Parts: sequence; structure tokens; C-alpha cells
Amino acid sequence: MKTLLLATVMGVLVATWGTAIADEPHTTPYMVMEVQITGQDFVGLVPEGIRIESHSSGVVTDGLLVGASLTAVDYMLYRHDGVGVVDVRGFGVHPDGTTAAMTMKGFLGEPMPGMIEAMLDPAFEPPDVDFQIHGAAWFQTMAPQYDFLNYTVFGCAGTINMVEGAVRITCRSLAP
Repeated sequence: MKTLLLATVMGVLVATWGTAIADEPHTTPYMVMEVQITGQDFVGLVPEGIRIESHSSGVVTDGLLVGASLTAVDYMLYRHDGVGVVDVRGFGVHPDGTTAAMTMKGFLGEPMPGMIEAMLDPAFEPPDVDFQIHGAAWFQTMAPQYDFLNYTVFGCAGTINMVEGAVRITCRSLAP
């Protein structure tokens, strides 16, 4: 009986608090970033898989710091199991002078077995599709109006099209 009561209480808590972000997105701190890959350095095979460094620039188009210009480097790794690992370091400058640094860790959608072998083929052409990206981001800033960024984790989801070099990501605070 105690287990059933505990499970019910936990279910109610998750249903109540776990959906707060989805229920009130307009009150949850968020930002939408649209980024263009500007260059890539093919590092090659490393013990963990294959590494590519993607350089990009873009802008925050909605939410916090809207209008900020962005630059970033993604230290992308395709592991031997076909999983794409995102490891981004970025920097943003708002027109009012506010600056913020970002770290994002995450994954590219579903595993793509055979990706390492395909990428090593000189005739390799990336598919013209939108790959899903999901992960988490942390920000750092000295701007007093955004100091909460220094202790908030953001959940991020979006897409990347390798042929177009286009990335669109929405990051939303996970804080209650």
C-alpha cells in the first residue's frame, strides 16, 4: 500500500511540475539561435571515433538576448557506434554590449552506424536532410540582468542540415 501511495504522489508531482515548462513556455526563459556553419576542419580519426571542428556564426532570433551575434566552434565527434556527439563552445554579443559564453553538450538524433567509414571515403557527400540535435547548455555572463544564466541549465533541441550548413536550436530553461 505504501508503494502505491508513493507512486501516486510521485506521479502527481511529475505531472504537476514536470510539465510546467510545456504549459507556460511564454514565461520560461528561452532563446532561439539560428546559426550558419562557416568552415570545417577535418581532424580525422582519433581513438574515440572521427573528429570534425565546425566553425559557425549566427544570431539569437527570439527570447533572451535577441539580436545578439554569435560565434561558436563545435568539436564534433562521431563515435565508433555511430553516435554523433556535440560539444560546442560559443560566445554572444548583444547590441547593448551584453556578452555571454555558452557551452553545449548533446547528441545528433539517432546513431548512424558506418558513418566513420563513409566520411573517410573521398567521395563522401553528407545527406541533404535535417538531423535532430538535443542536449543541454550552460551560459556565463557578467550582465546583472542575466545573472540567473550563471546557475541555470537549458535543455536544447533543434536541427542541423550539413549540406546547407544551417543550424536552428531552441534552448529553454529547465529551472522550475
